[in-house]
Amino acid sequence: MKIAVLQFPGTNCEFETLVAVKAVGMEGEIFRWNRPAGELSGFDGFVIPGGFSYQDRLRAGVIASKEPVMSALKEEAGIGKPIIGICNGFQILVETGLLPGSIEKSSGNVDMALAQNVMVSQGKIVRRGYYCDWVNLRHEAPSKRCSGSFAIERGALLKIPIAHGEGNLVTTTPGLMKKLNDEGQVVFRYCDKNGRIIDEFPFNVNGSTESIAAICNEPGNVLGMMPHPERAFFAWQLPAFDPRKQRPDEPGPGRRVFESMKRYIEVNA
Repeated sequence: MKIAVLQFPGTNCEFETLVAVKAVGMEGEIFRWNRPAGELSGFDGFVIPGGFSYQDRLRAGVIASKEPVMSALKEEAGIGKPIIGICNGFQILVETGLLPGSIEKSSGNVDMALAQNVMVSQGKIVRRGYYCDWVNLRHEAPSKRCSGSFAIERGALLKIPIAHGEGNLVTTTPGLMKKLNDEGQVVFRYCDKNGRIIDEFPFNVNGSTESIAAICNEPGNVLGMMPHPERAFFAWQLPAFDPRKQRPDEPGPGRRVFESMKRYIEVNA
């Protein structure tokens, strides 16, 4: 199986993402935004990594979402190929309309936004903007519901880093949040170390609605997540206080996202 790691001007996580793809046994290559878009059809799956595409001009992800390569990616998503968007990749998928990805909408409407971080504690705004830290995630979706968490059991806890200024997931579309919950499209939520959802800073690190850290589309092949699994792929990448760091040959929690993608392709090929 072969994975394309998309690169836009300003992307800065493509190389470590490619390392993660290859480390779980998939082939992969970096696919520049200005290559012929039709060449995407030769790949089995896609990852849009983090960074600051086009310097986040206008708003994060919006310029990249207009590139011809994204129209081709929509076609690949439409035939069921898996796509994972990480951080800026999540922002690009939302701006493209691939997420939340209602199958009854073919127009590519933008129903959600990843707005500026607004950290709220005890009813007061305590911070805004860019924030970098290790966060706890709880897997909310049923096992096998989503390509990027296909091999992760429901309720599993993962510790993965974030680094973004616009991860506050919001919507003005009536009933959309209820639909995402009802359809199992909420994949990860920010939580405390025991898995409790506490909808305020520092547990909800960016003010995201209902502490949501990741969502998938209706079919489940497209995942967008703000935390960076490629930065917690190996145990040696973990913070000093994590005991697994002393066992560098062990896998880190982020590996499970890439293993899930591989398993998803194996099952659905």
